[in-house]
Amino acid sequence: MARFCLLLFGFTVTLSAWGQTPSGTLVGLVHDTHHQPAPYAALKLLRASDSTLVTGTVADQAGRYQLSNVPVGPYRLRASLVGMTETSSPIVTVLASQTTAVGTLLLGNDEKTLDAVTVRARKVYIEQQADKTVLNVATNGAAQSKTAYELLQQAPGVVIDPNDNIRMAGKQGVNVFIDGKPTNLSSADVANLLRATPASNIATVELITNPSARFDAQGGAGIINIRFRRDKSLGLNGNASASYGQSDHHRALATLDLNYRARHLNLYGNTSLSDNYQITNVAYDRSAAGAALSQRGYDRDGTRAIVYKAGADYFIGASHTLGLVVSGNAAANQFGTYTTSNLFSNGGRLDTTLINGIDNPSWNKRVNAALNYHFVDTLGHDLNIDVDYTRFGNESPSLIGTDYRTASGQPLLRRQSRFDASTTIGILTLKGDFINEWKARRLKLETGLKHTDVSTDNDLLAFVGGTPEAPERPDATRTNRFTYRELVSAAYASLNHAMGKWTVQAGLRAEHSTVRGRSTDLAENVVPKPDTTYLNLFPTAFVQYQASDKSQFGLNYGRRIGRPSYQDMNPFIYQVDPYTSQRGNPYLRPTYTHNLEVSYTYKWATTLKLAYSLTDDFATDVIRQEGLVTYSTVANVGTADALNLSFSSPLPITKWWDTYFYAGATWTRFQGNVFPNNDPAGAFDRRAFAFEGYMQHSFTLSKLMSAQVSGFWNAPTTQTLYRNGGLGALNLSLSRKVMHERGKVSLTADDVLNTMRWRQSGTFNGTPGQVERFDLARKWESRRLTLRFSYRFGSNDVKAARDRETGTDASRIKTKGNL
Repeated sequence: MARFCLLLFGFTVTLSAWGQTPSGTLVGLVHDTHHQPAPYAALKLLRASDSTLVTGTVADQAGRYQLSNVPVGPYRLRASLVGMTETSSPIVTVLASQTTAVGTLLLGNDEKTLDAVTVRARKVYIEQQADKTVLNVATNGAAQSKTAYELLQQAPGVVIDPNDNIRMAGKQGVNVFIDGKPTNLSSADVANLLRATPASNIATVELITNPSARFDAQGGAGIINIRFRRDKSLGLNGNASASYGQSDHHRALATLDLNYRARHLNLYGNTSLSDNYQITNVAYDRSAAGAALSQRGYDRDGTRAIVYKAGADYFIGASHTLGLVVSGNAAANQFGTYTTSNLFSNGGRLDTTLINGIDNPSWNKRVNAALNYHFVDTLGHDLNIDVDYTRFGNESPSLIGTDYRTASGQPLLRRQSRFDASTTIGILTLKGDFINEWKARRLKLETGLKHTDVSTDNDLLAFVGGTPEAPERPDATRTNRFTYRELVSAAYASLNHAMGKWTVQAGLRAEHSTVRGRSTDLAENVVPKPDTTYLNLFPTAFVQYQASDKSQFGLNYGRRIGRPSYQDMNPFIYQVDPYTSQRGNPYLRPTYTHNLEVSYTYKWATTLKLAYSLTDDFATDVIRQEGLVTYSTVANVGTADALNLSFSSPLPITKWWDTYFYAGATWTRFQGNVFPNNDPAGAFDRRAFAFEGYMQHSFTLSKLMSAQVSGFWNAPTTQTLYRNGGLGALNLSLSRKVMHERGKVSLTADDVLNTMRWRQSGTFNGTPGQVERFDLARKWESRRLTLRFSYRFGSNDVKAARDRETGTDASRIKTKGNL
């Protein structure tokens, strides 16, 4: 550690002595009409000679701003904030290697400006920034009629499969954050939370493919950070909305946001209630050794959920803030799967019919409490301390009944089994971040510490029988209790230095993990897995070159880890029907990914990006078939190389018509073995091509009316041994402002062509000398018409509320409900 600190100190001294270029720095303040700081005001730097835009920035929470590496010469600064009039500074001259203080810029209130700004902001739904893609959900009426899950389904470069695994830029292993912190849930439970979260509560969605050392290293494909809306006005303000959508079945949603802000205190809260129901049709065919199984049926999925958050920020002077947030969600899900399976013998003759029914309701709840202290001063010091605790609970009983019938339909017998599954997870996180900025030297150092303690307890009680012929009794082969403990301690340092047109950032994150798992069955047989301790280093590096006012080049590198979800390591066997089951893998290992990206950005909006990633110990869902009996699990199968080329750009066509376009192509090579012990029958070497495209057209029909047409398409592709079909949708939306522009009515048609369906197939070697195959198709109620009304109330006296990040870490909780 001493050597690392010495090297870091030497690196800092070296960077601070690098090339002094003919440029300087501008600093200043932005205040509102009450002479109070105007947090997050937008600043534009314009050439004094022709008002050409040179660069821009955003003021911090105290209304301070700084523009570094400004070429010498005369300029004007223009400040703006929603709901206020713009203001400009007198001409200021930037001198070489000097910091010039600009006088305080004073904004004024103006309702006309508010209207104009709102219209312009609505057009910019997808924004490409240097290090991430941002979806400005709050500016898009069509987006607000969806759920958070549907937003991600149609986000540029994002793909979600039927198992709720999220891929971004062609890579698997995305870590989902909410308000700057991990969700504390696995892919399945993240999906349930996102389905219950209305997009109207969301301000932005950030897609970060290569995060800096400040972020957790978890997530080989990067981070999706969902930021909720926070009102920025003094006094009592809020927003209420309700929507009703109809497909074959209904979807109803009601939300309420409240915010009260005074000089030293900010109170806020929001809640949403949802009631959804849908049917998903399922077709599943398997063949092996001349025999075949054809399964047809449907999933019944009804969910009632509440999502809530309440918090307070207390401002102790200009530099200190204390905050407390309590948030959570609770859901009751009535899930069931009902299928008819026909078994055919070697000659294609119907042998037996199975009528299978699964009733699998579940009840889950998550509560998170976060305490935060934040200090910031005018000397470049910023300290953030978080204490965070999350409690998650899930109850998921299931009853499986199977009726066997002859080829002629005569009853043979009935078998029944029952499972009572419960999961509790507790997560404690301690986190501290410190920033020290040397403005004159254009240096910024970020450091931090984090410790996470995760405890899980998963209990599965299995029973067989329950019919008059076979009384119910415990199933010793499948009853299991799995306990898990994970300790992760982390430290990071990141140094940023700006030198003329160049900006360089280097970081290193160290994470030490201790993992202990224990599985016990009814016979007291114990599997003490996982059981491991490891230390990892995760370097990051970023280089940016500002070639001109309009062109910017970027190069970045990062190493990341993909730790298995807690439940994926749980060796439960969950029986779906007599021929299908799902189980965990206690021998799963973390995956490691190296990411390298090169990018070019034109006019701060149009971006061309080339990215390469190499993943070792690649983990994926694996379907293992033994004759007609199959089970799914997660396994480390080998390596994955991915090359991704993407292009995105806004394209204004007229004053009333704007478009946005995204296209991404990924070339992937998968190498490895899907069978245990490297059985040659499971070896594979597959190459795949994937394409994702998205386009949005926004029309300003009048001051009060707007329309939108959007669509996406994911082309067919291959992942390891499995072939995935194409997926796409066309969406339409019409919105009108009402009630003195405080209200809005929107009508949205999703998936107009009814093309949202999932298809997957696979052909591979099974038992010696036999080729096995499966085909899966799922079609859910994606074509939907939704009517939504929203109304905002309260003051327009803008004063930004705090948008802070806290630090829990455990986005890998997973339960076996809703299979």
